[in-house]
Amino acid sequence: MKKKFKFTTTNLKSLPRNPSDSPSTELEFSDTEVIGLKCLSGKTDSKRFLLRYQFNGKKKSIAIGRFPDVDLTMARKIARQYKAQIAQGQDPKQERDMVKAMPTVGEFFHQTYLPLAKKRKRTWKDDMQRFNDHCHKIAHLKYSDLNATHVLQIQLAMNNETKLRKAYAPATCNRVTALLKTVGKLATQLLDIPNVAERVSLLPENNARTRYCDVAETKRIIRAALAYDCKSTGAFIALLFLIGCRESELRLRKWEELDLVQGVMKIPRTKNGTSHIIYLSEYMIDKFKSIPRITTNPYVFAGNIIGKPISRPQYAYEVIKQRANINNPDEVVLHTARHSVASNLISNGADISAVQKLLNHRCIESTLRYAKLSEGKQRETSQRLSSLITDYNPLDTDK
Repeated sequence: MKKKFKFTTTNLKSLPRNPSDSPSTELEFSDTEVIGLKCLSGKTDSKRFLLRYQFNGKKKSIAIGRFPDVDLTMARKIARQYKAQIAQGQDPKQERDMVKAMPTVGEFFHQTYLPLAKKRKRTWKDDMQRFNDHCHKIAHLKYSDLNATHVLQIQLAMNNETKLRKAYAPATCNRVTALLKTVGKLATQLLDIPNVAERVSLLPENNARTRYCDVAETKRIIRAALAYDCKSTGAFIALLFLIGCRESELRLRKWEELDLVQGVMKIPRTKNGTSHIIYLSEYMIDKFKSIPRITTNPYVFAGNIIGKPISRPQYAYEVIKQRANINNPDEVVLHTARHSVASNLISNGADISAVQKLLNHRCIESTLRYAKLSEGKQRETSQRLSSLITDYNPLDTDK
């Protein structure tokens, strides 16, 4: 039988199988219509297409697919596409191998990004949760196939209400978008592909914290907290409104990080990645001393589980706010304590740079977000200017 002829579906079906005693694995037949297109017939009557070609003076071949899974028309179409790439100076096999080696979005996130995040970020678990909850629909895509529309669709889906849930807040949507931007930046460095997530803008946020507890409200909360049944939980909430550190920075402290003789509390690593020392007042020291110390638990605020701290005391906080007669209690979250400490200090004359150091902010702009003057202080400021004007005597100046 001829080894070179114009392929048809009929003659391909009738190709003989390679004899079982043949030293070669397959018989090779060549198509006269598309030069380089081959059909190889094996010893078990299996047949497959491939394209033989030369690239940079070297003989190469690239598989196209098995016949009849890939029919003759499709085989010729693929072969012509490969030949077009060769004519443009591209090696189709190299291009295909690169695509095969390209990880999916999910593979890159879990195998490359996440191991690095675990070493660099304390909040890597939040990243993993956000990706698993909101990015699973793009996890199967090759990273090179990801486009800005995919990222935008995730953002829009989160920001729209469904029958099962309310729309996510813009800030929550932005955290997921920002995560994809960060992962995309790493993919750009390692995979040499564009960061398509950068083309998606963040949603406008209007979630500035304007609620804070004034001095009177703070006193009531502290009083109610110290009277709470669980002394450890009550002291924790009271100290939040006294110290002004973040909830987790206080809740996760161990006795070894507390020196009540010197009056200092050490936080080895804060949210911004730095260590921080908080200098305690006598009143704060007294409240720390009132906390029951559990010898089998290293944490200051010991939880019910051996060796673990208390969890976020949401229920206790609701009870304490109710007992303290706080207006609009839903607006007063645990972080409101930090906001209240800063606002009350600044409103009552504390130096803004001193408050910055207390809150351990890297830049003064972060502190200024908390520097909301109380209504009384704003009225006092307005009255001060009015007093200057009304006390002004035009006869005392030169006209």
